[in-house]
Amino acid sequence: MQNGIRAGGALAVVTLFLLTSCAFRPDVLGRWQRVDGTDTLEFREDGTFTMVDNMGATVLGKYTLHADGTLYYAVTHTDVMRAELRPVKIFEVRIAGVQFRSFKHELTVATEDEAGGEVYRRAD
Repeated sequence: MQNGIRAGGALAVVTLFLLTSCAFRPDVLGRWQRVDGTDTLEFREDGTFTMVDNMGATVLGKYTLHADGTLYYAVTHTDVMRAELRPVKIFEVRIAGVQFRSFKHELTVATEDEAGGEVYRRAD
């Protein structure tokens, strides 16, 4: 009987942990616009993203977001010269930290080689 209570208690703790870790995961899906500029970011459910800077240069790629706010992304295509979207020759995975403030609908993205980060607001 006591083993059943321990197993049930352990299951409850694991379930609570999983629910709370999912509850705090930032919701980055959708379109975002940079607060101090016209740059946009769009994260889609299929794990892809698009970034367009203030000059119209476009970057496409894939991302995964972990529950702790770590964003792993890889650029797959670029259009830096705004002429033609081309595949990237070197497939490099980069790491960024994501902080999400839901009450302001703000997303801060800071790469590992960046000091402060860029702040975006939900655009949709």
